[in-house]
Amino acid sequence: MTQFFETTQGIMVIGAIIGAGGFAAGSIVPSALRWASGGRRRVEKAAARRSAMLTVLALDDFVGAAYAAANDEPEFNPVNEGEFVFHTPDPILVLPPAQDIMLLGDEFFNETLWLSNRVANLGNALDSLDLSSPGFDSFFERRQEGYAVLAAKAMDLIERICAEFTLHLPEKPDYYQQREGLASVVQAAGERRSRAKPISGPLPANGSNVTELFPKTGGEGWTPGVGG
Repeated sequence: MTQFFETTQGIMVIGAIIGAGGFAAGSIVPSALRWASGGRRRVEKAAARRSAMLTVLALDDFVGAAYAAANDEPEFNPVNEGEFVFHTPDPILVLPPAQDIMLLGDEFFNETLWLSNRVANLGNALDSLDLSSPGFDSFFERRQEGYAVLAAKAMDLIERICAEFTLHLPEKPDYYQQREGLASVVQAAGERRSRAKPISGPLPANGSNVTELFPKTGGEGWTPGVGG
């Protein structure tokens, strides 16, 4: 049997087998690589879409809470006008893990985290206000406008993510017009600012509007290092 492969015909048969095998391998291997690459892309796309859905739902929850806060009026203690409570808590934005948001791409990753940072900054800014000052240091107006603006930005981000990943949020009741309600809050805040009178007063004699920590006494005042 082995003698056959030593003949010219046998060598030709072996060459044909090798050639056929090489041709089959040359056809199968690229196809297998393309199939594996396509499968990997499909898995990555599905993971990104799931992450997009979780991110959108988190943003939508924040929009609902911020909408409630923007339309919340404080209730004051009739015994002590300096005490008040809100009917809704301060909105918080609870996002999916950062490694999941990264699947959305750099642009959406950055914008989502920046929005979360702005929510935290607004809370810190409101905490810094002096509630013992007249008008509570405009705390209520700033709270309403601040959360209205952030909610509107979150809604814009939701729409862009949905368009990018072909997502559709569940429909909301017709009477629940969040975007219109937020725009109304922001507009009202702008009108209040336009009606507010600027604080002005006479400047000191030296033309500076900086209050002196050590007012002058007498005609010439006191000069550091001069006199007793």
